Amino acid sequence: MRGRNTGPLVWCAVTLLTVTGCATSASPSRPVSPVVTPTLDAQAAKSRRPDPGAVGIGLAKIALAHTDSTDTVTFEFTGNAIPGWAVHYVRQALQNDTQTIIPIAAPAVLEVLVREAANPFQSAPPPYSGPAVLSDPTLSTIGEVRFASVVRGVTQVFIALRTEQVGFRVSGALDPARVVVEFERR
Repeated sequence: MRGRNTGPLVWCAVTLLTVTGCATSASPSRPVSPVVTPTLDAQAAKSRRPDPGAVGIGLAKIALAHTDSTDTVTFEFTGNAIPGWAVHYVRQALQNDTQTIIPIAAPAVLEVLVREAANPFQSAPPPYSGPAVLSDPTLSTIGEVRFASVVRGVTQVFIALRTEQVGFRVSGALDPARVVVEFERR
């Protein structure tokens, strides 16, 4: 167990899928427009199924940025489909492949699970070779981002915040394929 009560998170994720219509897949023959999971509150998990073509893609880059109102983490992928995601706050950072706790001293930690980041049944893309820990002192909400693992087609990353839990939004887009996590800037 991860030391958290997942019951409400699962209910929130199912509710989000139902309310936002993310449980349906886009037709592979028509262009995919950006997809956004709306911010309901800081506690609500954000979830989306991967596009049908989101297989055999891999994490290429993680970037940090900010605007006047948001701090963002962008996960850029190889390939031409938007992967799925499950994003939620956790009490501790538990690495999927080793089941060890990653010591992160932060008021709040968000776990980002990107689905179909590499299809284990096809030839896998090159593994992520960027830095395992990223930080930017100009960000007011995000303290650091830690790449944790890629296991069975799921990339795991933790985002440590400088503040208590804040509202966030997750979106996906193409050219390049990416998933963006935005936080209210504090």
